[in-house]
Amino acid sequence: MIGRKTQRVSQDETEEKPRGFDDFELRLGDVMRGERATLGKSLLDVQRELRIKASYIAAIENCDPTAFDTPGFIAGYVRSYARYLGMDPDDTYAVFCAESGFETAHGMSDAASSRKKQDLAQGLTQHSTTRDPFSQPALPFAPGNDSFVSRIEPGAIGSTLVLVLLLGGLGYGGYSVLQEVQRVKLAPVDQTPVVLSDLDPLQTTTASADTRLESSEADAAAGVFTPPASVEAFDRLYRPQALDVPVLVARDAPISTLDPNSVGAFAHVATRDLPSVDLDPATMRFGAANALPEDGVTLIAARPAWVRVRGDDRSVIFEKVMAAGDTWTVPASETDALLNVGESGAVYVSVNGQPVGPVGPSGTVTSDLPLDGPTLAAILEPAALKNDQDLNRVLAGLATDEPQPVIGQPKILEDTAPGVTLVAVRPAWVRVRAPDGTVIYETIMNAGDTYEVPVTEEPPTLRVGESGAIYFAMNGQTYGPAGSRGSVTSNLALSVDSLSQTYSVASIEADSDLARVVAELEIQQPLE
Repeated sequence: MIGRKTQRVSQDETEEKPRGFDDFELRLGDVMRGERATLGKSLLDVQRELRIKASYIAAIENCDPTAFDTPGFIAGYVRSYARYLGMDPDDTYAVFCAESGFETAHGMSDAASSRKKQDLAQGLTQHSTTRDPFSQPALPFAPGNDSFVSRIEPGAIGSTLVLVLLLGGLGYGGYSVLQEVQRVKLAPVDQTPVVLSDLDPLQTTTASADTRLESSEADAAAGVFTPPASVEAFDRLYRPQALDVPVLVARDAPISTLDPNSVGAFAHVATRDLPSVDLDPATMRFGAANALPEDGVTLIAARPAWVRVRGDDRSVIFEKVMAAGDTWTVPASETDALLNVGESGAVYVSVNGQPVGPVGPSGTVTSDLPLDGPTLAAILEPAALKNDQDLNRVLAGLATDEPQPVIGQPKILEDTAPGVTLVAVRPAWVRVRAPDGTVIYETIMNAGDTYEVPVTEEPPTLRVGESGAIYFAMNGQTYGPAGSRGSVTSNLALSVDSLSQTYSVASIEADSDLARVVAELEIQQPLE
């Protein structure tokens, strides 16, 4: 075509053929990294084994001599790393110098020494123009910078929230406790204030009642009872509690003129003649004879002593450590009884009201002494009262029937209400529950066992497995039984009023076991 320029194809151009593996130029760093990968080693593994910094190993693979602080050690590092990879040290070092432009310096020259600060500053300035060492590190093993959000763990956020809630809860609890402590509450108390204790709530009620009685002659003639108007007055009348003020007797004279024998709590303990002891044996024997049995043999202990008495069949009928003042009369049916005493000088014998003895010298043991009146009168001498003051006191105490004076005390508490005692005439299972349901007594009571029920505001309840074996002792009488034989009684209120209204007085003739138990209890009561 006209005006069209055609390009001439160069004859020198040759057709491009596919390039093989050997057509590519392999650098020293690629060969070293390939050998290290073949060994399966990382830069940190090489650092631990060769004692060469990982940054130096990376600089050798990148052919970067500027990363070394001392150029004089570069040749040694390159050769050591080449031997580690199984390569020729000299060829490897030559290739390293060719690719990096590094030249071997004389050992005494400035180039072989450590790099100066100026060179470092220039190197940093040159590198700063090309790349940022923090955002683009030259080390391949150095990780890149992470964002601030990626470094926040969700678990840390949850722990922080829990800690904040815990501190807030503790603070709120402390504030609530402080407010509760500082709050003042006024609550009624049972104790009357001292100033008002002198004011009797019944006095005003009685005065108003008297006024109304005086104004109404008809009511006064009929004797109409006007109950107290306030609840506190009823409480004062009927509650079984301690008295607000002790019951005392007021004095009407100066304290110097008061006689304690006639006024006050000791008024009933008047001056009286004390029991006098006559040291005349004849008089003492006469006085003692009035107190001792006139017939039979009686043992008298002037001081503590162990005593054992065997009957006609040589069985033990009495054995006890007799205290000073104790006496025991030999049964009339035992005519051939024998006496054993551990302290002979402390035991005397009364034969037909006359004291004789002692049965032996002090500190000796007497064995098998016949307790026969004529034999004792013949063996033992009359008691020498002048030689034994303990015997004098014992006989003086036996001769007088007047009780010892009891020192009076102010009355503080009201008398307690009568209680209930459970009596078992045959074995029976018993359970007693308090008003709140707790078990206060549970056992199998045998024949003769007793249990005193505690007195409470509300009576306890009873459950019996054998109702015909349990009776109730109240106010000196026996009621019951709790039910018929073989039956079970449950939820029985143990109060005097309830039991006396529910049961009648027990008949001893109808239950022989009850008669036997009552007789045994009457015998044990005086001994106790």
